[in-house]
Amino acid sequence: MPAIVDKAAKRAQIVAHAAEVFSQTGYHASKMADIASAAGIGKGTIYEYFATKEQLFLAVYDAWMGQYERLVRDRVDQAADALSKVDAVRESAVEFYESRAVQAPLLLEFWAHALRTDNPVFLERINATREFLRSIGRELTGELVRAGWFRDVDVNAFTDLEAGISDGIFLTWVLEGRSFPLDKAFTFRQSVIGLGLLAPESRALLEERLGTKLKKGFGTTTRSRTSR
Repeated sequence: MPAIVDKAAKRAQIVAHAAEVFSQTGYHASKMADIASAAGIGKGTIYEYFATKEQLFLAVYDAWMGQYERLVRDRVDQAADALSKVDAVRESAVEFYESRAVQAPLLLEFWAHALRTDNPVFLERINATREFLRSIGRELTGELVRAGWFRDVDVNAFTDLEAGISDGIFLTWVLEGRSFPLDKAFTFRQSVIGLGLLAPESRALLEERLGTKLKKGFGTTTRSRTSR
């Protein structure tokens, strides 16, 4: 058993150092020797765990998404009601992205690589996470409709639209050098969506609070890029 644990720990260590190297120099410019050096091991040791650099690149993304999915699932399962579950998903996304702010461009590079490579496992892994999040979205939207918070809505269409908006916020955040607070941007998105779908009875309860958030927005008039 200890040998198995040590092997798993060594693999995780290699993946963590690979993420740092890939983030600093980019996937294509990075070399396995660079990753071995960062991890303090011989180059041959890496090949005992990963046959190719592409396989290691996939392992980095898989590790990140696995952590993200577990975080979302745990937070949603612990939430008391539908509205709390929605907050849990939003907070989990913000926490995940902000904790990897410096490495965030690597996620974009992974998406680009998935569209270029002939290896189908990259898009399959991306779609696995997207389907996981969509399933959570469908689950929560259905709960909100049944609880009377939301109007009746095409759950699949709404979930796909919301996922696209979230991806767009993240992409803008990365491209603009994280020049606006991500948590406020996601809260703003939630307020816009909420006001659009609130059932008449729930609108009376939440319209003022959400309307205040809409007026405040989430950025500044002149965004600074010094946060790069």
